[in-house]
Amino acid sequence: MEKIARTDSTFVETGQQWVGKCLICNGRLSFRRRDGFGANIEHIFPKVLGGQDELANLGLTHPGCNGEKGRHWDAPRRHQSPDREEAYRELVERLQIRRRERWRELEV
Repeated sequence: MEKIARTDSTFVETGQQWVGKCLICNGRLSFRRRDGFGANIEHIFPKVLGGQDELANLGLTHPGCNGEKGRHWDAPRRHQSPDREEAYRELVERLQIRRRERWRELEV
């Protein structure tokens, strides 16, 4: 989680926490450095559809936002109608764009 936060320009370290913005809803998000409590890792393009664990495909989200996307959008059976398939593609593209806009290189 810390690597993802370090590559997201909305996140800053504040003591024992990271504070930034949820990739999905753009609301305030904080999580504990020690154990990640308070945030989930979001696969923008989900693993079930072939998404990878590369940093550019990962974002930090509220647990509820992550669950909603998973339940309502990521399941392959959810894309059976052309309208849903197009809406899902647009959602993934929006999240990919947001991730790229927030990107900052890892400091070595």
